[in-house]
Amino acid sequence: MKRALLVSTGLIGILAGAPVYATDTNAVMAQLKAMQSQMAQMQAEMAALKAELEKTKAQAKSSQKITDEIKAAKLSVKPENDVKISMVPAPKFETADGAYSFKVGGFAQVDGGMFNDDRRDHPDGTNMRRARLSATGTIAHDFKYKLEYDFAGTAGPAGITDTYLEYTGLKPLSFMVGQFKEPFGLETLTSDLFTTFMERALPLAFAPDRNLGIAVATSGDSPLGAYTASLGGFGSGTGTASTDDESKDVTARLTLAPFSVGREILHFGVAGSHRIPDSATDSFRFSSRAENRLSSSQAVDTGAIASVDNVDLLGLEAAGVYGPFSMQGEYMIAEVNRGAGLANQSFDTYYVEASYFLTGESRNYVAKQGKFDRVKPKWAFKPSEGAWGAWQVSTRYSALDLNDSVILGGEVNDLTFGLRWIPQENVNFTVNYIMVNTDGTATTAHDDPEILMMRAQFDF
Repeated sequence: MKRALLVSTGLIGILAGAPVYATDTNAVMAQLKAMQSQMAQMQAEMAALKAELEKTKAQAKSSQKITDEIKAAKLSVKPENDVKISMVPAPKFETADGAYSFKVGGFAQVDGGMFNDDRRDHPDGTNMRRARLSATGTIAHDFKYKLEYDFAGTAGPAGITDTYLEYTGLKPLSFMVGQFKEPFGLETLTSDLFTTFMERALPLAFAPDRNLGIAVATSGDSPLGAYTASLGGFGSGTGTASTDDESKDVTARLTLAPFSVGREILHFGVAGSHRIPDSATDSFRFSSRAENRLSSSQAVDTGAIASVDNVDLLGLEAAGVYGPFSMQGEYMIAEVNRGAGLANQSFDTYYVEASYFLTGESRNYVAKQGKFDRVKPKWAFKPSEGAWGAWQVSTRYSALDLNDSVILGGEVNDLTFGLRWIPQENVNFTVNYIMVNTDGTATTAHDDPEILMMRAQFDF
C-alpha cells in the first residue's frame, strides 16, 4: 500500500512539471540559435578583416617596392651638386661626378745645424726652410690647377712657387701655363718633400727652376719601356723685373724606364735647355752653397759673366731601385756662348748617391712622371705595437767645377751621409753630415768645413 502511494505521488509530480521543462528547452534552443547567428556574423566580420589585412599588406609591399626603386634611382643618378668631403690628410671637396674639386694642402720644413769651421766662420743656427700653403683642384674634369705660396721666402720676393693651369682633355697630351718647374733634372723635379737628402746636390746650380711659361707633356708605354716627354718655353719667374727683354728658355726632357715593376726600377733620362739671358745685362752667373741653407755665402761663384749670347745645358740622369736599395746619379754640362770676341766657357757638375731602407721599404717611382714620390712605411710608428716607421741610410758624393780659362769660380766637392726616419707618410725627420772640400779659387780658398744638419718636416 505504502509503495503504491509513493509511485503514484512521483507520477503526479512528473506530470505536473512537464510543461515547465518543455518551456525551458525551447528557450535554450532559441538562445543556441541566437548564439549561432552571432558566431556566423563574427566569422563573416573576421573574414572581412582578414581580407582587408591582406589587401593592406599587398599595398605596403607595393609601396616599399616603389620606395626601393626610388632609392636605387637616386643612387644611380647623383645630382651634380652632391659634394663628397674628405679630411684625410687635408680638406678636400669634390662633386659626385668628379668634375669639380678643391683641396687645401701645405707643408713645413724646420732646419737646424752647426759647422765645424775651417778657414772662415760659418753661422750655426736654425732656419724655416720652407713653409707653404697650396690649393689644388679640378675644373670641368679636364682642367687642373695649383696655387702655392711659400711664407718662408725662399722662392723669391713674391713668395709664389707653383701657380699654373693644366689641361688634360687631349690624352696622352697635357698642356700647362703659369709658373712651374722647367722640365730639367731628376732631382730638381722630385718634390722637396721626397728627396733623399735635405738639400739637392751641387748640380742644382745648373738646373733651371720655376719660371713663367707654357709646356706640353706626354707619357705612355713603348716596346722599350715607359716613357715621358716634355717641352716648354719660359720667361723669367714671378718677382723679376727688367728694363729690357726678359730672359728666355726653351727646355725639354725625355725619360725612359726599361722596367718599372713593383720594387725593381731602372730609369734613364736626358734633358736640354737653351737659355738667353736678360737683354738688360746680357750676363749669366753660376754659384752654389755647400749643400746647406744655413749660410748665405756661396762656396763657389763665377760672378756675372758678361756678353753672354746664350747658355746651352745638357743633363744626363740614371736611377735604379732593387728592393730597399737604390742608386741615382746625374751629370750636367753648361756651355756659355759669349759675343764681343770673348772666349766661350764650359762648366760641369755631377753627383752619385746610394740609399738603403733598413726596414724594407722601397723608393716610390712614378713612371708616367719620370720621378720619385712619397715613401709609405710598412709599419707606421706605434711603439706600443713594436712598430717604428721607416728608416733609411744614404750617402752621396757631388762635385761642381766652375773653372774654365779666364773664369775661375772655384771647385767644390761634397761627401754627405744621411739618416732619414719616416714615422708615418706625412712626417719626416732627417739628419745629414756634410764634408766639404774646396780648391784655391773658391770664394774662400781651401775652406773645408764640416756641417751637421737636422730637419723636421710635415705635410698635409
